[in-house]
Amino acid sequence: MYIVTCDGALLYDPRVDDLKISSAKIALEVNKVGGFDFTIHPTHPLYGSIHKLKSIIEVYQDNVLIFRGRVLNDTMGLYKNKDIVCEGDLAYFNDTIMRPYDFSGTISDFLQSILTSHNAQVEANKQFTLGNVTVTDPNDIITRSSIEYTKSWEVISDKLVDLLGGYIVLRRGDGVNYIDYLADSTSQSTQAIELGSNILDVIKETRGDEIVTALIPLGAKLKDED
Repeated sequence: MYIVTCDGALLYDPRVDDLKISSAKIALEVNKVGGFDFTIHPTHPLYGSIHKLKSIIEVYQDNVLIFRGRVLNDTMGLYKNKDIVCEGDLAYFNDTIMRPYDFSGTISDFLQSILTSHNAQVEANKQFTLGNVTVTDPNDIITRSSIEYTKSWEVISDKLVDLLGGYIVLRRGDGVNYIDYLADSTSQSTQAIELGSNILDVIKETRGDEIVTALIPLGAKLKDED
């Protein structure tokens, strides 16, 4: 059973007729900002209480939090129905900038430095606490540097995930937002994949526009004969 809340107030409960939403769709992807879209009708008690970039939406499945994020966009139709678009908590790291840095230390210390910078730029509900870090490096010490002003999420993605692999996992406990950096995922789906059931189509594509039929190697151009 799914339950949805908005700023702690019950937004959707299938057992309550007045708390209905429609066209609900959740999208979750590894190391990506998740999304949750739904339509709310003008008769809903919380119709006027959902605010862009402010309201926090949480989705629970059997009392387990599977999505948490903020309202990004809303579109009102002819009959005043609102289509609400939400983005996951990872999007908060796109709101902050990591100043130029020159770092040498452990993976945990580098991630903590990103969080310290991020937390100093946002309000409390967008801050994160470092949780479990199980990703390792053969040298135990990493060096990272940049002279650019870069979004915090780009630093996490480019300087950690792309180079070391692993999974960025967000979780919430006792009102605290934790961020884990794990070598292996702690979640496993038991759903069977069956053609015609939850796989509706399979496409195999062979492209010829990138096939090289002739390759001419060229050396560097001579700039100075002397």
